[in-house]
Amino acid sequence: MKPSLPACDFALSFRGPTFTIVPPRFSLTVHSPLIHRPIVDKDLDMTLYRPFVHSTRQLYDYLLESLPWYRVQYTVRGMSVKTPRYTSVYGKDITNSRDKLYQKQPRPIPPLLAALKNEVEKVSGSSFNFVLCNFYADGKDSISYHSDDESFLGPEPSIASMTLGATRSFYMRPKTDKSVPVLKTDLRDSDLLIMRGKTQHCWEHSVPKRANAAPRINLTFRKAMNVKGTNNYYRYNVGDGPVFRYIHGRMVQIMSDNSKTNEPAVLI
Repeated sequence: MKPSLPACDFALSFRGPTFTIVPPRFSLTVHSPLIHRPIVDKDLDMTLYRPFVHSTRQLYDYLLESLPWYRVQYTVRGMSVKTPRYTSVYGKDITNSRDKLYQKQPRPIPPLLAALKNEVEKVSGSSFNFVLCNFYADGKDSISYHSDDESFLGPEPSIASMTLGATRSFYMRPKTDKSVPVLKTDLRDSDLLIMRGKTQHCWEHSVPKRANAAPRINLTFRKAMNVKGTNNYYRYNVGDGPVFRYIHGRMVQIMSDNSKTNEPAVLI
């Protein structure tokens, strides 16, 4: 199957300079049904598609260079925490609530990410209304053990995770049964891992630090059920700090603070 993902002419609009990037028309071979592996054991319910898409270099480069990225800093239990990776987010929960209930104005999923989301929905059998974007610049960038089991995701959420770029280790461990060994795998360029059922309730996952690792983009697709979920995602993936763009091979801070206007940088 070779869907033609849309060629979208749109600009990145900030309270500063505007950058216009016209992507090529992506023609990707999507979700080969012969190359997937179900992982069902001890409350794990996952499917790994390897590869999910082919010829991802254009897609990786386009997302890296066109998305606004954030290095979010927040306070938890009195401690200041700086997110050890770059993040961005698009989407809105299913409630269609009034704008004033949102701490930051939700922004629509851009056409290219929406097209990818539609393909993920076809193979997962789930629907999603959020795309969370993570950029791991090197081996120092990571995400600690956690589970996506927040109440705003529902009782047995489906989470789909797509890797673009470098291979990174992916660890999973049970929350309660410490006798079960850590499940270790590598997520490679073009992989799609779908986690569903009791997986989030019973297991935690992480992307650990590494001495040496090349850059990687991770897209995760989720479904938020209420306003709390939307506010959570924008707080921890946009925040009130600086905005970065990837320009000439490096991250460049282009805006110091968007908290005064309460408007995140958006794709239009």
